Order: sequence, then structure tokens, then C-alpha cells
Amino acid sequence: MEVVGVDETIVERVARVLRNNKPELPRLNLFDGRFYPPRDADRETALRYFLVMVAMDHRLSRPGRPYEACLDDGCYKGADLLYRLGSKMLREDPLFFSPERLAKVTIEEVKRAFSAGSAEPPDAEVRAMLLRDLGYKLIKLYDGSVSRILELASNRVRGTLLEPGLADLLRVFRAYEDPVEKKTMLFVKFIVGRGYFQPVDELDVAVDNHLCRVAYRLGLVTVSGPLWRKIKEGVEVTYDEDVLLRLVVRRAYKLLATRSGLDPALVDDYFWIMGRTTCTRDEPPRCDKCLFKGFCMARKNSAFMVKEHVYYNTWYY
Repeated sequence: MEVVGVDETIVERVARVLRNNKPELPRLNLFDGRFYPPRDADRETALRYFLVMVAMDHRLSRPGRPYEACLDDGCYKGADLLYRLGSKMLREDPLFFSPERLAKVTIEEVKRAFSAGSAEPPDAEVRAMLLRDLGYKLIKLYDGSVSRILELASNRVRGTLLEPGLADLLRVFRAYEDPVEKKTMLFVKFIVGRGYFQPVDELDVAVDNHLCRVAYRLGLVTVSGPLWRKIKEGVEVTYDEDVLLRLVVRRAYKLLATRSGLDPALVDDYFWIMGRTTCTRDEPPRCDKCLFKGFCMARKNSAFMVKEHVYYNTWYY
């Protein structure tokens, strides 16, 4: 029998630590020109950039094929490299992000734009498909305007049948159809952080692999039975199992945000940064730097020191 649930005792402990350390919790700088549009960027241009980049922000490194490269200003990997190259493209050819260009983008154009050295985005054909779908539907459904989507949402993240929210309106795009809404919540977090959207309801976290790994290691989410064996042994899970796991992980972080009194976007930023710098997947975790080392399940019992659950055949995260 498989059981997946949230450990509310661990949630409360983590929430208490976060509350006590709120001023020191790191945040993403969404005005960092290396990765994002400049502060004075035209609103529609910036919105297009975020919608396009998030649409492609999934599984950039594969086993034996790291997505990393050194550019003139430093070395980058994973999402940092993707957004660094995207920012470069925005400066050199901003029309790349226009719906008209997106609707006709080719696999080779995607490869040229987001490759550096030997690093090339995996499944470029999938990313090109997602961008063509994005461009075509922006033109047909929203007059080619991302601002129009926000206008229709009226500052609602989620709405009703008659008054849809942003998540509802984005779901028409293949890149944003994920039932766990990882890309949707990442896009919303970006545009809220930039001041383009002021939601009247709360965000969820963008459940990526870093947040899943940290949730399993800390014990925020408990898994038992055959599914836990798959996670421990690195066996790929099924679509249904993946959705189940991520929905429970999302619930855990939502509860954590509520109990700590912190903005879900701050919680999302913190644990994403933690997963990339402290509680890393392939390198030994830096437990001495962890705020939760006193009660982390994986630190007490190495059986919980899992990487993350494996599910490669997706463009959702």
C-alpha cells in the first residue's frame, strides 16, 4: 500500500525556523539584468519574455548531458544558463519573443538561441513546439498581447467559470497545461515580483525538482510502500504517481507558508535556492549551512537522503 502525506509536525518546526530567520532569507533578484529584462523594459516586452522563458524552463540537464557553459561574463548552468541566453537574445533580437515569430519558430532557431559551447537544450523539438503553440494561440485568442491575458484575469490567480483567473487563462497553452501548475506559478511569481500583477488571492509554490527533494529529505512529505522504493532506487515513476507526489508537495509548502506567515513566493525562492546551493542533488549536501539540521530526517537517517523522484518524459518541470 502506498501512502503519501504531509507531516504537520515537521511543517510546524520548519515554519518556526523560517519565522525566526525571515530577515535573512535570500530572495531572487528579478531585476538582475543578466537573467531578466532591464528595470525600464517596456511592460509588454517583459511580459512576453517571462511567458516564453518559463514555457521552456524544464529539465535542462539529463544524465550525462549537463546544460552548462562558460560565457564572457562567467560560467552558468541549468536555469541560469537558459535565462542568461534568453536575456542576451532579448537585447540582440527582441522580436524573437513576438507572437508572430514564435508561431513560426524552428527547432534550429531554438537551438541557436539557447545553446552555448557544447551545451544545447535537450528536446529542442519539444521546446520549439511549445513556443509555436504559444505564439499561435496568443494571436488567435489574446490579440497577440500578454497584457490582454492579465487584463482578463483582473488580478485573480484563479477564478470561476464566468470570471477566469490567470491560471485558467494560461491553461490553453500546452506549456502551461500542467495539473500541478509549476510553470504557471513560476510565471505568476515573476510578474508579481516585477510589479505587473497584483493578485487578490494567494499563489502556490512552483513545485520543481529542488522543492520535491528538500520536502522528502526534511520530512515535510512522507512516502511509503512501493512508491518510496522507487524514489530511493531512482526508478522512474508513472505520470499518475508524479502528479500525486507533486500535489502533496505543493500542499506541504502551502501549509508551510500559512503557518510561517510568509509570502508563498518567498517560501518558493528560499527552498529553490536552498536546493541549488545547500541541499544539492549530486554533491554532498552542506548540512552545516542548513537552518533545519537539528531535525532534518535525512541528517538523522541516511535512508531519507534521496535525490528526488524521477520522471523524465515531461515538459511540465
